[in-house]
Amino acid sequence: MSLALEVPVQQSLITAGGTVVVGLIGVLVELLRRQNKKLSEVKDHASAARDQVQNSHKTNLRDDVDRVIAGLEQLLEGQRQHTRDIGGLRDEIRHERVERLEVERRVDLLMLNTKP
Repeated sequence: MSLALEVPVQQSLITAGGTVVVGLIGVLVELLRRQNKKLSEVKDHASAARDQVQNSHKTNLRDDVDRVIAGLEQLLEGQRQHTRDIGGLRDEIRHERVERLEVERRVDLLMLNTKP
């Protein structure tokens, strides 16, 4: 069984098919244009990010950051040691104050007992 269509119907089908194909091509072109635009934006952002993190000298940024972090750790450890030292000095001063007050108390007692 064959499908025999009259010439005007065939022309209409070909025209409709051609219109659909042209429409699909237009949609595909627009999708590709948008895709290209997005890719260009990504490329620009990646380039800007690279400019922000790329060193202008021969050392690696990660190595530089690691050295800075190690230096901060040393600085913090020094700060912790200073805090311990200051705490020790406060304890010593507190002890000296107690001893001085005790000596003053004894001197005052002696002075009271030796008054004529």
